[in-house]
Amino acid sequence: MNRVGEFYEFQRVDASQNEVVYGVANVGEFLEARDLTRSFGGVQAVNSVSFSVAKGELRGLIGPNGAGKSTLFHLISGHYYPDRGSLVFDGHRIENMSPAARAKLGISITFQAVHLFDGMTVLENVMVGGHSWTKHEWLEASFRLPRCRREEQGIREKAMWALAMVGIERYKYHLAKSLPLGMQRALQIARALCSMPKLLLLDEPASGLRGDERRELLSLMEKLHENALTMILIEHDVDFVTKIASRISVLDQGQVIAEGTPDEIREDPMVISAYLGTAISHEVN
Repeated sequence: MNRVGEFYEFQRVDASQNEVVYGVANVGEFLEARDLTRSFGGVQAVNSVSFSVAKGELRGLIGPNGAGKSTLFHLISGHYYPDRGSLVFDGHRIENMSPAARAKLGISITFQAVHLFDGMTVLENVMVGGHSWTKHEWLEASFRLPRCRREEQGIREKAMWALAMVGIERYKYHLAKSLPLGMQRALQIARALCSMPKLLLLDEPASGLRGDERRELLSLMEKLHENALTMILIEHDVDFVTKIASRISVLDQGQVIAEGTPDEIREDPMVISAYLGTAISHEVN
């Protein structure tokens, strides 16, 4: 079985067979937030939030509009810094690190709005994600020196593997902007995978998707979860999250009001109240 896992060691890619061999991830707490707080003016978007995520876990993060989900996500990715609180990832204190520094540690993010490079192919867009772990200098790149060529070949192999993982490798030479929305979302995930993340943050990946596109995304996330990739999924769509997440944290007015398994969250009266009393269904549309 292919291991996405913690991406400790990239050992081999066989592009003809779409096969990858990785070291097996260890089990344990991987991300730990303590008392995270962030205000904007007089509005406290995140208020003393604490939670932890284990290696290989798919954690759902849900809440009504304005609950603080996106702010918390950006505190993890580094696009915002907390007013107070700590954030430990894989043994490193990261709350004051830049997004680039966190990416080098293995945190990758996909955004709700699709960001692709116009005029570049699907493969080229995915290869962009691989440059976060390269070591060659600009002079080596300018003269195409051996280390640069080796790393570029490695990026291409990882990109081909990532495209195969998300199921769009046959479109590798198509312009990225020519793909339908569902495939563009899959392309964003492939680009994130090419960076060899230890933790993948997904910001409302099901937004705007319908029918077959939603089912294909769900299948892809199940595949990544089975391969032990640690993920945090932010979603407004409760049905989608309860279908795939192993544990769910619920935010409302900047605070965690509930945490548990999908079944526990469906029946939690505070969660039902936060969603205006609407019953939480058990199916993905």
